[in-house]
Amino acid sequence: MNQAPQETLHWDLTDLYSSPDDSRLGDDMGRAAALAEQIERSYRGRLSSLGAVDLAEAIALYERLIELAYRPQMYAQLLFAGQTTDEKAQALLDRSRRETTEAFNQVKFFEVELKKLPEEQFKALLEAPGLASYRHFLAAMRRFAPYTLSEAEEQISELKNLTGRAAFSQLYTEVSSRLRIPVEVEGKSKELTVAEARALRSSPDRELRRRATDGLMHAFEGQGHVLNFCFNTLFQDHAVEVKLRGYPSACEPTYLEDELPEELVERLLDTTERHYPLAQRFMRLKAKALQLSDFSSHDVLAPLPGSERKVPFEEARETVLEAFRKFEPGFAAIAREFFERRWIDAMPQPGKRDGAFCSGMLPSLHPYVLLNYNHRIEDVSTLAHELGHGVHFYLSRRNTPVNFWAATPMAETASVFAELLLMKRLLEAEKDRGARRSLLSLRIEDIVATVFNQVSYTRWEQRAHARREQGVLPLEELAKLWMEERRRLYGDSVQLFPRDRFGWLGIGHFVHYRFYCYSYALGQLLVLALFRRYEEEGAPFIPRYQELLSSGCSDTPQRLLSRIGIELEDSSFWERGFHTLSGLLDEFEALI
Repeated sequence: MNQAPQETLHWDLTDLYSSPDDSRLGDDMGRAAALAEQIERSYRGRLSSLGAVDLAEAIALYERLIELAYRPQMYAQLLFAGQTTDEKAQALLDRSRRETTEAFNQVKFFEVELKKLPEEQFKALLEAPGLASYRHFLAAMRRFAPYTLSEAEEQISELKNLTGRAAFSQLYTEVSSRLRIPVEVEGKSKELTVAEARALRSSPDRELRRRATDGLMHAFEGQGHVLNFCFNTLFQDHAVEVKLRGYPSACEPTYLEDELPEELVERLLDTTERHYPLAQRFMRLKAKALQLSDFSSHDVLAPLPGSERKVPFEEARETVLEAFRKFEPGFAAIAREFFERRWIDAMPQPGKRDGAFCSGMLPSLHPYVLLNYNHRIEDVSTLAHELGHGVHFYLSRRNTPVNFWAATPMAETASVFAELLLMKRLLEAEKDRGARRSLLSLRIEDIVATVFNQVSYTRWEQRAHARREQGVLPLEELAKLWMEERRRLYGDSVQLFPRDRFGWLGIGHFVHYRFYCYSYALGQLLVLALFRRYEEEGAPFIPRYQELLSSGCSDTPQRLLSRIGIELEDSSFWERGFHTLSGLLDEFEALI
């Protein structure tokens, strides 16, 4: 199997620091601490008396602190993701988190004072021309004013997170990354990483899929006591935070951060649940295509005949780059840098974090991508997804730090759009009926996973948080809730087994974020609408799409999307996405 040279498959972090022993790490942490002291000396107790120009200068200095303080921590997070068992990586992550927290605790007054400004004075600042570039940042911050504590309490909260939320999140990552899955492959017993075992769930060998699924579930069950303790602690930590700050619901902090009203998110969730029969229809069609009368949970990711071919990494790279190039050559040029400059870590290895992500870093830094590439066509799609994120972050670098990171509703736009560009490229190049059927199946499978699964995950998370408020949740009770949501999604279209009740233990989003999963469903349905615009308009669509990605979080998601003709508040918006999926299912059924 041909591959790119081994050294190009692992990222080079020296654009940040040369090693965890690099003296510049300590220097930058020291400079951040000194800048925090300077900001405190210059502005504590004075923000309410500043005019627009002076306040803009203060915010610019605050942004400089963001650049200085976050750089070491982001390096530490990447280093740890690639080698979670390395003691130096663990120690650096702990130190960088502590130093960053201390620096921002020193300037905690900054946000507190701005949130407590009288309404009329704050409104005047928002309308001042000198603060135009910070208008959205200030308005977004102000939304949290009713839930902001005193400065001392906010500082305690940040310090508490070091031994609370952050610590248990890291423990979860370390434990899950150490798991080894014993699976018999081609007559030999192998010890696989979680990523390698998950890859086997899409093997053409049904028995191998079953063994890999069994192995995964049993491995997570074996660490169930520790991992469940992490879940219970993090759920309770969030409940305490919600109560202390007076949020009306556990989801409210996420919705405020995402700048979406709760009713809009609930409409998305409810509409998706009403369309669960579409997911069930796909499962029945796939069972028919595979000629399985007992279609089971270990068959959900099974490939259709003709799609079993292994895809070398070099081929995946060129296929994705060509898909980007046909859309917009500039996108391909940006994506190519990830390979040529080694901004990507592609291959699974012991101790490496499972899954895939793109780290957006800072406006002054380029992004980095982590994968666990296993030579499947699904891994090619994941590569396109993460490079879509990479292009998004790269284009957003024109913004200053407070306007850089896209809000969650927009965060999955470029990644899912990139997947559709890849699928369009593959379908155009493929003339064989069986192969086209397999590709169409993969596209539908991705929509089902990104929309229906993620909504199912969100409903489980909502129920788990609500139940945790009544007391500690035993492992089996969370498992019971999980199976109830799985059965709601699949109905009788997929046979589930007792082992499947531990699936939630392997989903890191529940640990590292709160209620993030819904954003995948929103992003997929949003991108279906955007992609339809692209296919209808052609080249004139591209500059507007580029501008959308370049905007970062400089405005609300609703306003940014309205400029490109998408209205999230339109009650028929979500229905159109499911209408598109129904059409794909009709096409798939005709090919069976």
